[in-house]
Amino acid sequence: MIPTRVHATVVLVAALCLSVGVPAVVAGQSNVTLTVTVVDQDGDTVSDVDISATWDDGGPVNETTRSNGQALVDVPEGANVTISVHDEDYVRNTPLVIQDAETGEVDVEVAEAGSATVEVVDAQGPVGDAKVEIYDGDDRIADGRTASDGTFATRDIEQGDYEVRVLKEGYLRNATDLTVDGDVTHEVEVQQDSRLLQVTVRDDHYSPPQAVANASVRVGGRGTVTTLSNGEATVQVPVNANYDITVTRDGYETNETSVRVREEAESANLTIQRTDAISLDAANERVVAGESVRVTVTDEYGDPVSGADVAIDGESAGTTNDEGELSVTVEGAGTHNLTATSGDLEATASVEGVGADGDEATATASATENETGTETSDFSGPGFTVVGAVVALLAAGLLARRD
Repeated sequence: MIPTRVHATVVLVAALCLSVGVPAVVAGQSNVTLTVTVVDQDGDTVSDVDISATWDDGGPVNETTRSNGQALVDVPEGANVTISVHDEDYVRNTPLVIQDAETGEVDVEVAEAGSATVEVVDAQGPVGDAKVEIYDGDDRIADGRTASDGTFATRDIEQGDYEVRVLKEGYLRNATDLTVDGDVTHEVEVQQDSRLLQVTVRDDHYSPPQAVANASVRVGGRGTVTTLSNGEATVQVPVNANYDITVTRDGYETNETSVRVREEAESANLTIQRTDAISLDAANERVVAGESVRVTVTDEYGDPVSGADVAIDGESAGTTNDEGELSVTVEGAGTHNLTATSGDLEATASVEGVGADGDEATATASATENETGTETSDFSGPGFTVVGAVVALLAAGLLARRD
C-alpha cells in the first residue's frame, strides 16, 4: 500500500507534467483543434518539421509533424492564428495566417531552403550602403543595405525565382532576375546619373503670384543658385535622392521645402512674401511754420496702413485714415521728427519748419534778437529797412549843407 503522503506527491507531479506544453485556456473560452499538414512544392507531406502557432497576445504552441506530415494544434476558437515553420531544410518566406480559427485541416506549404548573396558594384568597384530588395511577385521577402564591400546576404529563403531591386542615391535603379537553387551569389552593376532640378520662386501676395528675381536658392549639398527675372533657377543633381531647398532674399521671409529627384527632370515651386514693414513719407520736406503737412504710412508692398499712430517730436498727432494719411501741424521753425507705429512696426521721417518768408535762418535770427531785448529802429513802414534809414539820414545832411 502506498503511503498517503507519497500518493499525494505523485498526483501533484503528474498534474505538473500535464501542464507543461499545454496552452493556457482563458476561462469561458473554448479551444479548437487545427490539423496542420506540411507539404513541399510537389505536394508531398514532410515529416519532422517544427512548427509554432501564435495568436493575438497568446502562444506559442510548438509541435512537430509526424510521419504523415501532420500535427495537431489547439488554439482559441475565432482567433487569428499565425503558423510559422522552423526547419533547417524547409522554409516559408512568410508565415501562414488563419483568420477566425475553427476546427479543421490546414495545409502549410514549404520549400527547400536556399540563400542569396547580392554583390552591388559600379565602374569603380563595390558600392556600400545600397538598398537591396528581393521580391516574390508583389511580396517583398528580404531587404537590407550592402556592407562596405558591396554585399548583402539574405536569410534562408525558399528556392525559386525572384526579382532583385537595387537603389542607391545618385545611381539609376536596377532590377534583375534572380534564381535561388541553393546558396547563390548574384552581382548587380549600377550606374551614376543626374537630372535637372528647376526651382521657381514667386511672391503670392499678388494675384496671380509674381516672379521673384535675384532670390538665392540653396539646394542641400549642391550649392546656391540665383533666380532669373522669371523667378526660375536650375541646378543639376544626382538621381534618386532627396534635397532640402531654402529660398532667401533681402526684405523677404525665408521659405523651405523638400523634393525627391527620381530619374526624370524635377521641379519645385516656392512662394515667399516681403518681411512685414511700414514706411512713413511726408508730402513736403519743408513746411511753413504753423502750417500742416500730409503724411502717408504704407506697408511693405506700398499699400496704405490705416490706424497707424503718428507723432511729431514725441507728441501724438493722431492716427492715419483708410488711405493711410494724416495731416500733421508743424509748430515753429527747425527740424521736426515724425514717427509712425503700427503694432510692433515703426518708421521715421523728418520735416523742416521755415519762417513765413521762406527763410528759416532769418526767422530764427529775428526771434533771437527779440528774445534778447535788442531795440528796433523807429523807422518803420512797408519796405523801410535799416539801410533805407541810413540813406535817408545822409540825404538830410546834404540838404542841410545846401541851406
